[in-house]
Amino acid sequence: MSHGALRSFASVRFVLGFACAAFLAGAAGCGQKNAAPEPATPAAPEGDAKAAEPAPNDAGRAGRASLFVVHMMSDFEAFRKYFEDGAAERANAGVNGYLLTKLDDDRVVIHFFADDVAVVEEALRSPDMQKFLDRKGSPETSLLWLTRDVVLNAPATPPAGDTYSLYLKLKVADFAALERGFRERHAVFAEQGVVAEGLHRSTANESIAVLHFVGTAKDKLEALPKRKEFVELLAQAKNEEDAKPLVGKDVARDRPK
Repeated sequence: MSHGALRSFASVRFVLGFACAAFLAGAAGCGQKNAAPEPATPAAPEGDAKAAEPAPNDAGRAGRASLFVVHMMSDFEAFRKYFEDGAAERANAGVNGYLLTKLDDDRVVIHFFADDVAVVEEALRSPDMQKFLDRKGSPETSLLWLTRDVVLNAPATPPAGDTYSLYLKLKVADFAALERGFRERHAVFAEQGVVAEGLHRSTANESIAVLHFVGTAKDKLEALPKRKEFVELLAQAKNEEDAKPLVGKDVARDRPK
């Protein structure tokens, strides 16, 4: 598996133990840990309705790395064991947290958090990677996107109940408009039950963006991309691809240290 193939987002069989059971909340799978990576948003002055709306809180993660991996598999339990056995490899690659989501079909999506893009890239190029490609339980095929965090707004403490994730990969001609509109629509996202949202930019192709929303209601998340405000956002950013939302239940998480 060449570095060039990874950076061009080719379909690959990906290892390093990256993959488990699903992404944020906790249910079956790798066990429930904490989730969101950000500190709490400071309280707004009393009586200031506008300030009372929490603003995107990206001070702690802006510029850091997020790796998004989509795995296809036929044996989820074998995959879960495969993932659990890869903790040391993930640490060596600079990964310090993850959120794992199980889709309705035979796929999982994992959002891995890391501090340094260069460390992750080096790990992906490492000859040791090949050792893991044929481990028992490895996924049949995988897609990955290595990104830098641009906006990440998340609560200090994860919700107590079930959560769900919505992922969108976009190709935009105006990333600045996407970022601006993304920040401006925080209240719109909240109306759809979103409790955490992230905007991430590809390290290989700056026109590629990954959006990740975590919410408390699957139906509301599924409806978010259809909202007029969201459609307008994609139009303003001059999205060049047909956005195909991936929505699933979060089943395992490990809060970034």
